[in-house]
Amino acid sequence: MSEYTHLEAELVFIEFKDLLDHLEDMVGHIVLHTNVSLPQICEVVDFCLADPVASEIIKTLNPDFTAPARPFMRMDYRDAIKYLKEHGINKEDGSEHVIGDDIAEAAERKMTDQIGLPIMLIHFPKILKSFYMKSLDSAPEFTESVDVLMPGVGEVVGGSMRIADLEELMAGYKRDGIPHEPYYWFTDQRKYGTTEHGGYGLGVERFLAWLLKRYTVRECSLYPRYMGRATP
Repeated sequence: MSEYTHLEAELVFIEFKDLLDHLEDMVGHIVLHTNVSLPQICEVVDFCLADPVASEIIKTLNPDFTAPARPFMRMDYRDAIKYLKEHGINKEDGSEHVIGDDIAEAAERKMTDQIGLPIMLIHFPKILKSFYMKSLDSAPEFTESVDVLMPGVGEVVGGSMRIADLEELMAGYKRDGIPHEPYYWFTDQRKYGTTEHGGYGLGVERFLAWLLKRYTVRECSLYPRYMGRATP
C-alpha cells in the first residue's frame, strides 16, 4: 500500500508499565467512539463481539476468532534473540540473530505465529530506535520501547516512553546526527518543564487484518492505493 491509517497517541504522567497496560487494552474505542478519550485493544474486541452487526462480520470472515487472553505475553528483545536462535529462525542470509540485530519482519512473524499469542516485544536496543526514546535504567543501551505483535499479521503497534530529561534528549540528537535547532519547540518542552510520558502508533489496517484474518491489509482499507492503482 502507498498509504495507510495510523492512529497516534501520547499519554502523560505514566511509567513504562502503564504504557504496556494501556496498549494491552488499547485499540478500538477511539476508532469506534469519537467521544471516548482512551482506546483499548481488548475492550474493542469485547465491544465488537457483543455488537450483533460487528460480531456477525467477524464470525463470517474469521469464524475461529477468539478474544485474546490477558495479560499479553511480554518478551524482552534479548529473550526474543534467544528464542530465534533456539528455534532455528535465522536471518535472510542464513546467519543466526545476535544482540543488536533489527529483527526482520519475516523472522518476527514466524516467531509470533509459532507462539500463537499476542506478544509485547519490549526493550529494543537504543541503536535501533529513534533518538527520543527513553533508556532503560537497568541497561542504558536498551530502551523502554515496545512492539505489539499479533499472530498472522505481525506488528500492529509500536511505542515507547519518551525522553523527559533535557541532557539525555540533547545526547540523542547528537548520537543520531540530528541538528537540534529546528526542533527547538520539542527541546523547550524539556527545558521549561515536562513529565514522564510515552506514546505509540497503531496501524489500523493491520489491526483489522488480525481481527478479520485477512491475507493482505489492502482488504482492510476503504480506498487501497498501491502501485498500479491510484484512484479513487
